[in-house]
Amino acid sequence: MTKKQKLYFVFINAFIFITTFIAVPLTLIIGSRSTRLDGITEFAPWQHIVTFTILSNIFLGLIAFVAFILGLKSIHNSKTIKPTFLTWYLTASSAAMVTCFTVLLFLAPMRAANGKNYFDMILETMFFLHFFNPILSAVAFIFFTGSHKLSKRAKFIATLPIIIYAVPYLINVVFLHIWPDFYGITFGGNYFITPIVFVVFWVLIFTVASLLVFFRNKTSHKALS
Repeated sequence: MTKKQKLYFVFINAFIFITTFIAVPLTLIIGSRSTRLDGITEFAPWQHIVTFTILSNIFLGLIAFVAFILGLKSIHNSKTIKPTFLTWYLTASSAAMVTCFTVLLFLAPMRAANGKNYFDMILETMFFLHFFNPILSAVAFIFFTGSHKLSKRAKFIATLPIIIYAVPYLINVVFLHIWPDFYGITFGGNYFITPIVFVVFWVLIFTVASLLVFFRNKTSHKALS
């Protein structure tokens, strides 16, 4: 990695960290734009903390903070970031990108189909949490993390956020009915299809992780050639 690439990496991750830890508390205080506009009173703003959006972005924000520190050290000592941490970065970026794709390709279109504004879900704090920060993390991973090769195991590790989140979601939405179906994956209470939907999400996050690694390898290969 060149010094310029390291500086880009540091700057991007500083931005992700700062905006995440401004956007998340604001969301927990005032709620998201879409929930406010829809007048969803049974879902208090602080309850956003159990959504995959907030949890994945907190994870990404923490990883971005560590990446910022490691990036600064890398500039100082001229060493590259180790593959072990890059696996964590891939995991956080993949989870955030799944959030982004879910919103852009599923939730926002469903909202538009119901006569509401497609862009409500990517405005205000959700501009960063649903869209910009996930994209930035993918850019940072692909272009500014050097040429260390990641193992195939890293792609499977990147699917852990979905596996971990599926457990409380199934318990609280399908069995206990404590949480609302945030993401509409029961399609109006068809709980029997929820495990199938989570399998689809697992395939999605694995595909995202694989594509991130693929494009990173392509980019680093071109840089070395």
